[in-house]
Amino acid sequence: MALDVETRQAENGATVVAPIGRLDVAGAPALKDAINEVVKNGPSKVVIDMEGISFVDSTGLGSVIAALKQIRGSEGGELRLAAPNQQVRVVLELTTLDRVFPYYATVEEALTGL
Repeated sequence: MALDVETRQAENGATVVAPIGRLDVAGAPALKDAINEVVKNGPSKVVIDMEGISFVDSTGLGSVIAALKQIRGSEGGELRLAAPNQQVRVVLELTTLDRVFPYYATVEEALTGL
């Protein structure tokens, strides 16, 4: 199943990237493409809205890590995760990536101060 990715601009100028589906080997390229477009279009303050992610595996995590590196490589770039479900939080905690990626309960919380 392909990953559907929607992007929108928040009022503060940040970009919200909202993938829907499975963030796995099949879905990871769609997230990568969406992040490439965001970074190409200017300052990269990005929130990935994880609410629509039903499953994440190591390839999916790799795409989020690649996004973090790409966004931090742009001037003033910052990436935050919002609304990860229980499975995603467990994967982040087991891999200690919860220390690398700040994640927030809602997109609105993630956008605060970004």
